[in-house]
Amino acid sequence: MILTPNLRIVPCDDTLFDAIRMGNNTLARVMGVNVPKKWTEFRDTFTPSYHRWKAHPPLREWWVYLIIHIPENQLIGSCGYKGEPDSTGMVEIGYEIMPSHRLKGLGTETAHGLVKHAFTKSGVHKVVAHTLAEENASGHILQKVGFVQTEDVNDPDEGPLWRWEIKKPC
Repeated sequence: MILTPNLRIVPCDDTLFDAIRMGNNTLARVMGVNVPKKWTEFRDTFTPSYHRWKAHPPLREWWVYLIIHIPENQLIGSCGYKGEPDSTGMVEIGYEIMPSHRLKGLGTETAHGLVKHAFTKSGVHKVVAHTLAEENASGHILQKVGFVQTEDVNDPDEGPLWRWEIKKPC
């Protein structure tokens, strides 16, 4: 679990993946939190994520997390890593905050928590993220955390993207 001042970022396990598939009422009971109807825009990604997580045990720390806003005891999004660190010590992050909780610093707090957590692991030297190739909230969040835009990428599925990086402090 990753704790920040306002967030509890909980790694998904078998129980949570099952609860997500069973619906918001089950997820609320299992987690003991309020689960709004539209807490994620990416519900369809949880089943493939679960199958990849199940098939590759080292991913368990480097995959899907759920974001709980502590003051409201409410699920407000998901985040995580796009797999374990590669041979160069790089790991990629991603995150989403439900619309009602955006513009409150919680995306920045989430990204900062993921980076800080990654840098506590031996062998992790760099964290990357990708955003659409345009000025947007995700880019501003990454800049606040200390990321630097490093290159343009043309993703076959997503189109033009910007790559952002932050290196582990010496």
